[in-house]
Amino acid sequence: MEAPQSVLNLAGELLAALAIGLIIGLERGWKERGDPTGSRVAGFRTFGLIGLTGGLAAALDTGNGFIIAAGAIGLALLLRQGFEAHIDETRNVSATTMVAALITFSLGGIAVKISPLLAGGGAVVTAFILWLREPMHRLLDKIDAHEMSAFLRLLLITIVVLPAMPDVGLGPYQVINPRHIWWMVVLISGLGFVGYVAVKALGERAGVGLLALAGGLASSTAATLSLSQLSKAGGRASAYAGGVAAAWAVMVVRTALIASAIRPALFPMLWLPLGAMFAAMVLVAGITLWRQPEKTEAKLALPNPLDLKSALVFAAVLTGALVLSRVAQALWGDSGVLGVAIIAGAVDADAVTLSMGRLSAGDLSDQVAAQAIVIAVVVNTLFKVALALGAGTRRFSNMVLLSGALAVSAALLGTVAAMTLGWM
Repeated sequence: MEAPQSVLNLAGELLAALAIGLIIGLERGWKERGDPTGSRVAGFRTFGLIGLTGGLAAALDTGNGFIIAAGAIGLALLLRQGFEAHIDETRNVSATTMVAALITFSLGGIAVKISPLLAGGGAVVTAFILWLREPMHRLLDKIDAHEMSAFLRLLLITIVVLPAMPDVGLGPYQVINPRHIWWMVVLISGLGFVGYVAVKALGERAGVGLLALAGGLASSTAATLSLSQLSKAGGRASAYAGGVAAAWAVMVVRTALIASAIRPALFPMLWLPLGAMFAAMVLVAGITLWRQPEKTEAKLALPNPLDLKSALVFAAVLTGALVLSRVAQALWGDSGVLGVAIIAGAVDADAVTLSMGRLSAGDLSDQVAAQAIVIAVVVNTLFKVALALGAGTRRFSNMVLLSGALAVSAALLGTVAAMTLGWM
């Protein structure tokens, strides 16, 4: 007799619960693989059974949650005995494995009650976090009190204050929406923080190429200035110039991602000019860094993107770009918007990108917004070239000047091609 569909579904969900436990148990078992047999409280097989137990508890539960709660409490009490004995024997106090076991039980229940796919994703994330123990501890050692304080202050404002901000248009032409502006500040700060943390985690021994990639995500301007100053310290000028090109390549990708996140309709217009610029920078960085006989160490000095003062300054610049662009459009049409992009792009290309994405959702056409973004990126690149010329050695400056010329030429050619094809 063919089994009812509900029975087959339950069997699949229980197998998913077992697999979830085995995924987390694989990481725990590998981490403790050197321990003597029988000394581990919970390993590969045990975690698999814990996941299955969570699934069974969810399947047997009648809907009031009593069986699931009883199973979780029973598991906690059972694990407590084992962990107390383990701590007495090893003098190693850690609740990580016990917490992981309770999470595994819960994910097993989710696989049956809610979604096996959701529970599987949770298992992979849990295993990955457990795997990152050493890198995360090393990163904590490199974070100072000022950086932690800045991070917590920004979280406080974002999570507590942001929901209370008015979601209405204010100011000239109602372009100032406090909640939308701060969300965009959080977006930029978050991207910058990823790069900032990556630079911290990599350390100067990672080499100029990797550090420049991470630094470009945090701040390509700060990365350019740091590499320019390093060129005067006696290092390889060509390696640092290649790092600058790598940071600019990441800046181009970052701009495309930001524009696409704010206004997806802009991406088809931007991919050709920004893609040409990206290809030129990758080519320069690849040729320059590939020719290095050995890895060149570097130490980048980057501002903390989560610093509250920096976030407020960026919010002010973004607000100014929004207001000026809208006023310029009203007074001088599209040419006024492009003029503002030239001026503001030298200060902050991200502010122009965000403001154009915001305005193009209203009265500004997508074509003009895309043109303004490309102009801002080009002007910002020229500003960084000037920065490198003033801060680096002559050989380094000449190489950066050549990189800048290639980047700007590629962007302009890509723009002309996109306009000729009617894409912009």
